Amino acid sequence: MTRLRVVAMAFAIVAAAWAQTSAAKEVSGALSARPLAPAGAIAVAGKHRLRAGTTAVLYVPAAIAAGAPAPFLLLLHGAGGKGEDMIRLFKEQADRRGIVLLAPDSADRSWDVALSMSGNDGAPSFGRDVKRIDAILQEAFARVDVDPQRVAVAGFSDGASTALSIGARNAALFPATLAFSAGGMVADWNGPTGRVFFSHGAKDRVLPIAIARDSLAPALRASGFAVTFVTFDGGHSLPAPVLEQAMVWWLGPGPDSP
Repeated sequence: MTRLRVVAMAFAIVAAAWAQTSAAKEVSGALSARPLAPAGAIAVAGKHRLRAGTTAVLYVPAAIAAGAPAPFLLLLHGAGGKGEDMIRLFKEQADRRGIVLLAPDSADRSWDVALSMSGNDGAPSFGRDVKRIDAILQEAFARVDVDPQRVAVAGFSDGASTALSIGARNAALFPATLAFSAGGMVADWNGPTGRVFFSHGAKDRVLPIAIARDSLAPALRASGFAVTFVTFDGGHSLPAPVLEQAMVWWLGPGPDSP
């Protein structure tokens, strides 16, 4: 099945799922991990390899103020990628703003939410990645002092679809969700709502902008989420100015913001 066909199926199915919630397949995307006072030694500045449930990179910037809880960003990579890719992309922002980054690897070549869209019925659904992410979050929260009001989940491409799905189901944990070039999401949630930042290239030929702009964002707005949608003149990418805009949206202007 081609990627464009998968996208077309996802677009139609997401729209139908919101119109007919009772017909949507049962899913489970709830996370139990919560930021608490670290139980053991706090991780020192630098990269740390975590292996609770999945492999992941925890990045602790040197800019974290001593004794002050830090903002925390869970990063979900695109198809065929690794957590390390997201660390490289976000490291400069983390260093400037004192953000702790956690970037796990998916169990398969991509995340369950994205892979399920190419299954028999094309309906996005959760799988084993949720349990793995929950376990790695628990390990990270035990090693860093996190500000629970500044916890967010972000992803690119397939990772953005997964971030939207997890963020919508866990807004009490993630007050903010950032989706860069998303192509679908699990359309079944209830409970608290939060803020969502979308960015998408107007010329994206991998995951056309219409899916996020005309289906995903309106559905989240209708459910009570505060949605910001940013369009840029480009393709399937995350330009540095857009990333800066996203960080300002989440945390406000940084020390060196333009």
